[in-house]
Amino acid sequence: MTRAEIAELYGRYAHCFDEGRGEEFGELFTTTATFLRAPGAEPVTGRAAIAGLVAEARTPNGIRHLVSSVSVDDGSGDTASGTAYVQAVTVAEDSVRLVTLGRYLDEFRHEEGAWRFHVHRYEPFTGAGLRGAVLAGEL
Repeated sequence: MTRAEIAELYGRYAHCFDEGRGEEFGELFTTTATFLRAPGAEPVTGRAAIAGLVAEARTPNGIRHLVSSVSVDDGSGDTASGTAYVQAVTVAEDSVRLVTLGRYLDEFRHEEGAWRFHVHRYEPFTGAGLRGAVLAGEL
C-alpha cells in the first residue's frame, strides 16, 4: 500500500500548492521536515515554514505542477524513498509558460497515521534562461 499512498501524496502536494491551500500543504510534511528548493537555496524546515512557501509562490495566473513517473522504494517499516518528475507551468488565456522542469528526490516517513514528506529535495533540469519559455500558443 505504500506505493499507492505515496503516489497520492504527490498528487495532493500538487493540488494543495496550486490551489493556495498552504496549511493543508504543510500537513503533507512531517513535523520536522526539510524542504530543499534548489541546489544552493536555504533549506526550509518545519511545517509552518513549508506551508508559508505556498503564499510566497503565488502568481496572478497561478502555478500548475504536473507530476509524473513516480517511483517508490518501499524501504522498511515507517520509512520509504521516492522520486518523481515535475514540470511547473503558469497558464494564461493564450499561452502556457514554463516555470521549471526537474525532479523530486524524497524521503518519506509514516507519521500521525499517514505517509508524509520528511526530506523533500527538488533538482532542476532547467536553468534561469528557460524560465518563462512559451510551451504552447501562437509562436
